Amino acid sequence: MAYHDLDCAELETLRNEQDLLIFDTRDPNSYARSHLDGAQPVSDAAIKQLMKNRQQQRPILVYCYRGNSSRDICQFIAGFGYSRVYNLTGGWQAWEAYNQPAPAAQPGPDLAAWLVHWGFATDNIHARAENGMSPLMLAALKGERALVEELLALGADPNHVNDDDHHALWFACVNGDAELVSLLIARGANVDNQNVNGATCAIYSASTGKLEVLQRLVQAGADLAKETSGGYTALESASTLPVLKYLRQFAADRRALAAA
Repeated sequence: MAYHDLDCAELETLRNEQDLLIFDTRDPNSYARSHLDGAQPVSDAAIKQLMKNRQQQRPILVYCYRGNSSRDICQFIAGFGYSRVYNLTGGWQAWEAYNQPAPAAQPGPDLAAWLVHWGFATDNIHARAENGMSPLMLAALKGERALVEELLALGADPNHVNDDDHHALWFACVNGDAELVSLLIARGANVDNQNVNGATCAIYSASTGKLEVLQRLVQAGADLAKETSGGYTALESASTLPVLKYLRQFAADRRALAAA
């Protein structure tokens, strides 16, 4: 059995079916902020319950951030004989764009000129450039703090990701602006977002020796146990002695708790 790709317009019809089961594969923070009505976080327990019920004609919708990682879940479920499994094309980002009208406010002259300079349309703050870069991501990369604040005020989503699953917070870390990092976190950026290789902002900051940035991430609750696809944590990725010393204290804290 194969799953079916479904666009946002088609989803409007599917949502009218009373027995529709919806799985959200995004991280818990993103789910808590907003999700499709009736959606539940995907989990091993939910999948096992689905298989146990064996309602193979029940419609099932799966969505993620951009419609890519949800395909694996769809394929897995369809492989058990479920004939009405749907993947939301473009994921949550597409659904959000489909339902959200353009912001009433318009970019100021400085932001408008900056958008034109970098090849973005001035009437679409969620426009994408090469590799899926959005204006907010690029402004964060360039350290344009005032433009980041204006884009956020206009409705730019700090958790939109590019083709490598990097969001604006990642690019603020690349720039090294700790104040910009704190700004994006305060506006809801997921501090534990993982890119296509499993790297988080904390892992990146540790690997590049950006101690102050790393400290802001940890203060915001970054999970230092997260691993890359190669199995490396932030501590194991530390590239400088100050970063190594800073991270070792948290490793010691975890050992103390385990021994208690």
